[in-house]
Amino acid sequence: MTTPETAPAQDGDWIDTLQGLFVAFVVAMIFRGFFMEGFFIPTGSMGPTLRGQHVRMRGDFTGYAYEVDAGPLTETGAAPTARVPMIDPMVTRQYPVGETEVGLLRRQSVSGDRVLVLKYVPWLLPPSRWDVPVFRNPPFPIGDSANYIKRLVGLPNESLVLADGDIFTGAFEARPAELRIQRKPEMVQRAVWQPVWRSDWRPADQRRMEQVLRRPWPGPALKPLVADRTRWTLGEGRAWAWPDSTATALELDLKAWPITDWNAYNAWRRVPEFPMSDIRVRGTFEPKDPGAFAATLELVTRGLRITADVRKGQVVATVAPAESEGVKPLARQEAKISSPDQLLDIDVWHVDQQVWIFLNGSEVLRMPYELDPDGTSPTERMVASGIDLQRYVQNPNDAKPQSIQSLTWKLGGTPFEVRSLRLDRDLYYQPGVLLPGNQMPTNGPLLVGRAFACDPENPARLGPRDFALMGDNSPASRDSRFWGRPHPILKEAVDFDAPFVVPGELLVGKAWCVYFPATYPLGGGLDMQDPSGRSPNLVPNFGSLRFIR
Repeated sequence: MTTPETAPAQDGDWIDTLQGLFVAFVVAMIFRGFFMEGFFIPTGSMGPTLRGQHVRMRGDFTGYAYEVDAGPLTETGAAPTARVPMIDPMVTRQYPVGETEVGLLRRQSVSGDRVLVLKYVPWLLPPSRWDVPVFRNPPFPIGDSANYIKRLVGLPNESLVLADGDIFTGAFEARPAELRIQRKPEMVQRAVWQPVWRSDWRPADQRRMEQVLRRPWPGPALKPLVADRTRWTLGEGRAWAWPDSTATALELDLKAWPITDWNAYNAWRRVPEFPMSDIRVRGTFEPKDPGAFAATLELVTRGLRITADVRKGQVVATVAPAESEGVKPLARQEAKISSPDQLLDIDVWHVDQQVWIFLNGSEVLRMPYELDPDGTSPTERMVASGIDLQRYVQNPNDAKPQSIQSLTWKLGGTPFEVRSLRLDRDLYYQPGVLLPGNQMPTNGPLLVGRAFACDPENPARLGPRDFALMGDNSPASRDSRFWGRPHPILKEAVDFDAPFVVPGELLVGKAWCVYFPATYPLGGGLDMQDPSGRSPNLVPNFGSLRFIR
């Protein structure tokens, strides 16, 4: 039996519940509207940093897992029975290791990443260079499909030029010679490295693989000198062993493993490739006598000889002209290190005209350099890269930089083992030309000529509210380089009509994390080898939960 005191409270329980739900709903909507919102990534313009609809593949011979953009499987309108080549990126990207049907791959494709976006708040969370913002696409800012996501590379009141894949900026009124390179912070740089080769992913059955390839395997990317090959041995755990204290070397096989901006995510796309020299080289060494061990990484590229030397308690980095012996280097820096450990992880970066050296995960040296004492302009960088400027004027896609000339690990001083050798490459923002297919004819007369920010002698000028954004998957990204004119509605709504750029009013916020990665079939794991009927996609790949840099 209830008392008079308790009866009114019970009668009001359902009212309290409704009030609580209403308040929670209002708070959630306010939070969503002003602070945070979720978005879905449909396409691969930011891949593999952020994945759109894709297929997860695994190399038959190495077991290496990677994702491939599924867009080409539907964009071309190919019949389900059409066949496409399969690759194993850690074996070779030059020759397929098999083929499969388009229809099968379509059934195996999974949705893209889902990201949480922190809304931009003036004075509290303003846009910053290298952010990955969600924004409304200026040429077509209406509807759900108008939400785009790219990397922010150009800020208001700047001049901007793309040169040899890097970003050069200056003041709004700066002359072309006054523009300087923009270097990515370490946190962003670590997030955008893209794999080229790993020694850990060696073919398990080389003979069978060569039968499939119908040619001899070209071997790993880094190879011992021909005269030394019989003295190297492959030990346990995929470690390579050198038996004595004499000098030896591992050289990059540039014929079989060219360093370009190709990536496995674009395996089914026909996109241009550009040679590049912004790379990361890493290896873990176990010398018998750590005090006697010496390791020097030498990179010859863009007319420069770049060395990172680790030995006897110090690290030395040098950048000098490649062909001039005895000439004063453009930059030199050294650092003392503690007594060497039994295991020595050496990680060398050459990126954005800067050399970084990390030992056992800790930074010991960071050395920027310039090609000119007054600073390197975009034109100077392009000339040093071997780009034919006259040809570039006609078509930037036909005027590519020179390839790396050589990359060598010089090693010795004691017997040692080396394992976990790896090679990565940086982002490379490709130049291009303006094409009708990348513009909206309804927005006004089509623009022609070189793409936005692709003329080193006529920098792009960003106004006081303009931002330039480009995709990490530069060969397959429709971005600030190509958009053309904005939709006329923006002139009426926010008084904006500048081509190629995004006004601040259309920036939604900074992508903060991938909160719900692609889902996979129940019981199917991540191999995506299921040629028959598939169970529903229910299992998220929680290993891909990550913050976005």
